[in-house]
Amino acid sequence: MSSLARRCAAVSALTLLACTEQPAPPLPTPSPLVLLSPVERLARASLAVRGYRPSLAELEAVAADPDRLAALVDEYLRAPEFGDTIRDLHNDTLLMDLEAPKFIYPNLGPFADATYAQLRAIMQEPLRLIEHVVVTGRPYTEIVTAPYTMANGTVATAFGLPHAGAAEVWEVTAWPDGRPAAGILASNALYQRHVSAGDNYHRGRANLISRALLCHDYLDSDVVLDTTINLADPEVVAEAVTKNPSCASCHQTLDPLASYFFTFAPKDYPNAITRYPYSGYKPRFAEQWRTTNKRPPMYFGAAPQGLAGLARAIADDPRFARCAAQRFTSHLTQVPIEDLDPALIARLQTAFVDSGYDARALVRAIVLSDAFAVSHTEAAEAADSTVGLLRMRPRQLARTLLELTGERWSTLQSDKISGVPLGPVDLLDNDTIGYRVLGGGMDSYYVTRNQTTMGATSALVSRRAAVALADRVVEHDRTSPATERRLFLKAEVTDAAEPMVRSQLRYLLARTASELVAEDDPRVDEAYAMFRDLLAQSGSAVRAWKLTLAGLFADSRALYY
Repeated sequence: MSSLARRCAAVSALTLLACTEQPAPPLPTPSPLVLLSPVERLARASLAVRGYRPSLAELEAVAADPDRLAALVDEYLRAPEFGDTIRDLHNDTLLMDLEAPKFIYPNLGPFADATYAQLRAIMQEPLRLIEHVVVTGRPYTEIVTAPYTMANGTVATAFGLPHAGAAEVWEVTAWPDGRPAAGILASNALYQRHVSAGDNYHRGRANLISRALLCHDYLDSDVVLDTTINLADPEVVAEAVTKNPSCASCHQTLDPLASYFFTFAPKDYPNAITRYPYSGYKPRFAEQWRTTNKRPPMYFGAAPQGLAGLARAIADDPRFARCAAQRFTSHLTQVPIEDLDPALIARLQTAFVDSGYDARALVRAIVLSDAFAVSHTEAAEAADSTVGLLRMRPRQLARTLLELTGERWSTLQSDKISGVPLGPVDLLDNDTIGYRVLGGGMDSYYVTRNQTTMGATSALVSRRAAVALADRVVEHDRTSPATERRLFLKAEVTDAAEPMVRSQLRYLLARTASELVAEDDPRVDEAYAMFRDLLAQSGSAVRAWKLTLAGLFADSRALYY
């Protein structure tokens, strides 16, 4: 039995209970450390990089030759789904992948009949730019220095951008209004999402950029606040941020950074947008800092010129490369930044810079590191600890089930929200009528962090998705010729004979839990006993296979890696 299986051995047959009640797995763990086996390591790399499990052939290749791991990771870095991972990773801090109606662009003009999903795509513009930079191997610094952005047909229509391809295709395009080459710092959608209301004077936007790109969050500063300040009086506040030591300790660098962003409209909710194309870029307001915060644009004591100068200063800042190493490692290992090993981050930062800021090389270094492959500690083994286990996020679960069954857990719901048609809805990637948040994900507004443990609602969502897609794939494979089946490659859906059932279960365990076992392995015995009992209860092999497969999809060993 593998070490991963041993840690979940206390789980009763095909249930979630034991592993779902365990605490979040901190990494790195106290020594002595035990690392995953090569096959388990491959499964973790595959799920972290592309969001679904390895194929049977890949598992068998690494089992036969562990040195094949690195080559397969290289293949995963070229997979289309790697781009999805990059968007998810950067959404952790930019918080752009949201559905809150207040941020959806209004249905008018060319979007009078647009679906909710189409309008949602507009907010992904900066995430798509970052994805393009990473997957094409361009220097990661281009996320803040690029003289272009990305658009599909909807984004192009919304912002008046050139777009030559099919409407659903994202392609490189350029802003037509002369805005500076500043990558995501020149994004309409970024500032539409992160508004600056009232007397904020773009400070919130400045902290977003500092937090996301430099890992310097002003809100985490160790400052003793002066509670005697009357925050309701703008004049008192304006004086405090320059003269009160408690306030000035942050504002002396925050406010000058914020002054770069006056070139974008402070607050344009959908009801302020009356026509398309729309642009939040307002260069005529660039000097408003003179009458508002009265701080000339500066970057931590330096004075780069304009937004393009700021972008270059950020790209050249050593904190930018270090923060990238921290954020990539944190996302891929599910470990909070503050708990990461500083020595590991220093090594990754150096390798990242030496690679020419190739983010693919950074991801490769992370997933091939021993820190990524920690299984458990020897001291924790006796207590069945889940130290080292990582939990699938809802979007990973969606991609995994799609790869296994060929379908998404979705609906063709035709209702409208705020007058906007919903269109087809992926229930694991939707918050309006779906279950992304209930499944442990984030909506990027009310919930801004993914869960790393399994709670009651996320367990229910996982089980419901498992039941729905198990039913669909069994029905598909029951009526399809052998060459077109998706999962039932070792037996027919109508088979109930023990040798055929065991052969099929062995294959399913490899596909759903990345476990290579023999047909007489205890895990196969456990699954076969369940199939046999279900067959006896229902008298139908088809129904027994549906319920058995649902159990395998929802088992803790399938949902953790």
